[in-house]
Formats: sequence, structure tokens, C-alpha cells
Amino acid sequence: MSRKHVSRWWHAALVAGIVSLVGVVHAEDVMKLHVAQIVNEKDDLLVQVRLEKNSENQFMRVVAASDGYYGSSELQLDGQRTSLITMVRFRSLPAGWYEVVGAVYDAQQHMRGSARTSVLVYPR
Repeated sequence: MSRKHVSRWWHAALVAGIVSLVGVVHAEDVMKLHVAQIVNEKDDLLVQVRLEKNSENQFMRVVAASDGYYGSSELQLDGQRTSLITMVRFRSLPAGWYEVVGAVYDAQQHMRGSARTSVLVYPR
């Protein structure tokens, strides 16, 4: 591995760590995202979404985006009867630096809470 690739990898890992810590400090209890911080290229990115049970939770969106990829998943929720944990899968991702963002909305499409994390999809 060249020095340039190692430098980029360490920079990405450092930023991921900082973003993760900031996300924990400012995360709302409404929604939390759990993902592996580093995934291999062409592997699936599995996002575990944890939601609080609340009758106002009606709609959820999770997005994974990088310079060369955009994927989103949307799901209708059933308020109090919504599962506490929902899994979202983004298949066969190309290498890159990804921002994963989730948001939960009420019936009037007002955001109730959101969460964000960063993931490095490492080239093979």
C-alpha cells in the first residue's frame, strides 16, 4: 500500500472517529444508527436503526451517500407498534467515504429526530 493510500485511510479513520463522538454527544433518543465504521468494497453495508416507540413516528428514511454512490431506503412506521430495531441494507458498495443519515418523521412530515454517521468502504 502506498504512503498516499495509508495517509488517506488514517485521515478517513480519524474523521470517522470524530464524527462518531460528535454524533453520540448530540444524538437524539428518537433514532440511533449503528454500522460498521469500515466495510470492504463490494460488501453490503448493514445499518441497524434503533427507534424509540412513539405514536408520532410515522415515516423513516435512511440514506447512504458518497461521491460516486447514492442509495436511500424509506419505510412507513406504525407509531407505538413499530419494531424497536429495523435493518437497512445497501448492497455491493463501491469504495469511498460515505455519510449515512437517518431521519424519522411524524404524520405531517415534520422531522422528529435524526442521526448521522460516517463509514469508510475500503478498496480491495
